[in-house]
Amino acid sequence: MKIKIYDATNDADRNPRPALSVTWIMLRTEDDKQLSGLGLREYQMRFGFAQLKMGGIEGVNTTEGHRNKGYSRRVMEATMAFMNENGYDVSMLFGIPNFYHKFGYATAIPETYVEFDTKDVPTAAPTYQVRKFQTEDAPKIVDLYSANNAERTGTPLRTGIGWKEFTRRGGILPDPYVVLNETDEVIGYFVCDGDNAKKDMIARNCTLVDIGFQDRTIFETIAHFLAHGVEYISADRIRCAIPADHPFAIFCRRYGCWTNTYTPKDHMGMMRIINQSSTLKKITGELERRLQRETELSQWSGKILISTDIGQDCLEIDQGSVAHTNNCENGFHLEIPQDKLIQLMMGRRGIKDLAIEPDVWVNVGIIPVLDTLFPLSYPHVWWSDRF
Repeated sequence: MKIKIYDATNDADRNPRPALSVTWIMLRTEDDKQLSGLGLREYQMRFGFAQLKMGGIEGVNTTEGHRNKGYSRRVMEATMAFMNENGYDVSMLFGIPNFYHKFGYATAIPETYVEFDTKDVPTAAPTYQVRKFQTEDAPKIVDLYSANNAERTGTPLRTGIGWKEFTRRGGILPDPYVVLNETDEVIGYFVCDGDNAKKDMIARNCTLVDIGFQDRTIFETIAHFLAHGVEYISADRIRCAIPADHPFAIFCRRYGCWTNTYTPKDHMGMMRIINQSSTLKKITGELERRLQRETELSQWSGKILISTDIGQDCLEIDQGSVAHTNNCENGFHLEIPQDKLIQLMMGRRGIKDLAIEPDVWVNVGIIPVLDTLFPLSYPHVWWSDRF
């Protein structure tokens, strides 16, 4: 048996979805029959205004008849080595329960749904027009997406080079629309789950999985379309897969809505750190922004030594500036497993919660600083971007 690494970046058959690069990592027999494999997609992922090189893992599969032999483990270990060798900062996947934690992945992306009843949406004619998405709309969609998600941690960048259309992701068949103003300019977009319209007729729900806007005045038009448009006329409830703090989620409160957030223990949106030093170096600018917004701590100075099972790094803070340094003499200490550090970084868990874990140790004096650097938040990956 041998590991084979295949660059599929320019292979249209094996790379139907956008990514900066696509690599297939496979375990094959000596006569080249595949036993197990996965796809690794390179993205730039936002951490606030910072960007990290992220490896998105998809399609992990072992041929039937060869399962439970450790083949997926060999492929995952080869993938970890590949990412280490090729300068990845972090990795993300949307996984099954009770498996990926073995490779250092921890749930970091919550699943949040905002729901409201169609009967509560006024039937008055909307302000703007709605039509189906067309390929020529792609540049405007990229611009709106970039503006709306400029500092949304977890979101992959969509680029004009790699992103051309909405494609099937994570079991979602996209049904995309754009919103037009009086001069037929695209001023917003939204995407529904096309499969849901067929398979969920028992529950009679319409599911929105992506949304972008130029300004909030289009929200009423979108809600009206979802509640009273011909395509979803039979739906009793609108279900929106959006972060709880998204402007459309706030807008929906006028109708009366339910907000449900599910944070799985060990599956769905999971992440791990690949290169701890490069990750911390790249996010220092974003950490500065966070610290400087907090008046009481903007003048704080000190060093924080972060020790995990994959390395040690020191952040030096000097009255609002943050730098990665090799000298951590007289520094405060944070000892934490890598899988919990990524949860802290992504805002899934706070330092006050993590500090009571038996495998975490932190100087009490820096808890307010860490709370400011790594606040609880709503990281997100839109279903249109999942892998």
